[in-house]
Amino acid sequence: MVSDGIAGGAGIWVLVTFGVYLLVLLGIGLYSARLMDTLDDYVIGGRSVGPVVTGFSERASEMSGWLTLGVPGDAFGTGVMAFYNGLGMIPADLLAWAGLAKRLRKYTEIVKAVTLPTFFETRLQDDSGYVKGVSALVLMLFEGGYVGAQIVAAGTLLEVLTGVSSLVGIIVGGIIVVGYTVLGGYFAVAWSDYFQGAIILIAFIALPLLAFATYGLPFAELESVGSSYASVTAGTTGWAAVFGLISYAAIGLGIPGNPHVMVRFMGIDEVENIRLAALVAQLFMFVAYLGAAFVGLYALIAFGQGGIEDPNNVMPRLTLELFPGAIAGIVLAAALAAMMSSADSQLLVATSAVVEDVYHGYVNPDARQETLVRYSQYVTLGLGAASIAFAYVAQNTPIYTLVLDYAWGGLGAAIGPTLIAALWWRRVTATGAVASMIVGTTTMILWTQLSTILEWVGLMGAIEGSPFLVGLVDVYGLFPAFVLSTATLVVVSLLTKPPEGVGDHFESFDKPLSAFTTGEEPTGTPDYVTDGGRDVEPKAVTEIDTVRAHVTASDYWVSDEE
Repeated sequence: MVSDGIAGGAGIWVLVTFGVYLLVLLGIGLYSARLMDTLDDYVIGGRSVGPVVTGFSERASEMSGWLTLGVPGDAFGTGVMAFYNGLGMIPADLLAWAGLAKRLRKYTEIVKAVTLPTFFETRLQDDSGYVKGVSALVLMLFEGGYVGAQIVAAGTLLEVLTGVSSLVGIIVGGIIVVGYTVLGGYFAVAWSDYFQGAIILIAFIALPLLAFATYGLPFAELESVGSSYASVTAGTTGWAAVFGLISYAAIGLGIPGNPHVMVRFMGIDEVENIRLAALVAQLFMFVAYLGAAFVGLYALIAFGQGGIEDPNNVMPRLTLELFPGAIAGIVLAAALAAMMSSADSQLLVATSAVVEDVYHGYVNPDARQETLVRYSQYVTLGLGAASIAFAYVAQNTPIYTLVLDYAWGGLGAAIGPTLIAALWWRRVTATGAVASMIVGTTTMILWTQLSTILEWVGLMGAIEGSPFLVGLVDVYGLFPAFVLSTATLVVVSLLTKPPEGVGDHFESFDKPLSAFTTGEEPTGTPDYVTDGGRDVEPKAVTEIDTVRAHVTASDYWVSDEE
């Protein structure tokens, strides 16, 4: 076992480093608990988190064990084609910062929405509750699975490093994530992401550089390992190569549909800081994706094609091969950091869907803030326990597949088209949004099992005679699911009556926040604003309403200018 290789001095250093790392996380959680007064604080940090922390947090919350363990494993299995993991992600994230962040940040503050389901309900003027209910259900389903995937990754890493059983690793990793998320909510998540993101960035710079010093550039050696590893299409040709490239590019379609990424746009302190946060996030992303792919390639050189049985172990194996024990502990903490920085964010989004969108929206509209925060902590514990159970059941599924097929893709197909349309298309309707979410969710779930379904109905034999159909069946499910979800949204919206007064909503997208929050005669809350679907008395919306008293003592003060 790999764990036998780190017994002794190296193993002790790894465990000591992990211990210190986890104590830091606990300290962040305890400190953040002092800053949490309301549900807004728990879910989006009172919109008071600065651009550098937001940029790191936005990337760390997405990258997860999929980046640190999954992408190196993909490179170990496919070769240089793994660099295409950034083919869709990097431009999609840049477009999200450029086209979605500012609009979502301004509008959600004006209407006092702290979750995407509440944003959808207000923007689409849905009185039926279907938009909020369906979107909340989708979030609970896929975000819960996402958390489980991260806990599987954490359990895998702890098993490799310490030799404990996978069950112990899953339980320990789950308890750590749930613990500091319960304590500090969004503040703990954002600041721990900042801390963890820094470790991830350093690790994926240092590990490829040390491997380069040891082995040189890996490309010349890949041909001797296997000819397909040096091919930009992994040795495939024709339709198989085309659909392979489409699959990698389609990964980026998940960006706008994943709320744990979008909530970073909602929680940044000032609209004008979005550009700086975007720059931080893009630099982080480019370095991390490049480094992760190189780790997999260097593992091929170091261990050979069959040298590592489980592709999830590629990154920790190469780390232990190249670094002394103390440094290995720090680098491997980065892998755990990525998993936790995603799991905590996803757990928080799932919690907000239950407490804000279901309990506060339907069950108890007049609940006190203290009650909502307390219930959020209870729900976080409950969902965390359920995710740990899911992780145990799914522990033998490759992390790369578990994340992309059962979490990232489902959220991207179900939520993404509606979010984009709500911010940019005046004609979108609540009925169209609900239909789109149902079609996107259903398509993504069925597509992951498409080969099995075709074999069951006896059609696989006929399909195998067509290279085009074989490639289409093997394409990443988010591509067809996103296309069908978008088509459904457009068609159903055009066939149903649009909401009235959409122009007023779009004015809030285009005007600076100061038009709504400052001046001798503030415009106050727009007429279309409701509190969870309930009419409220119009009143001036000021920055002080959303930035709590404790923020005035920090460096993150929200200005009145765009």
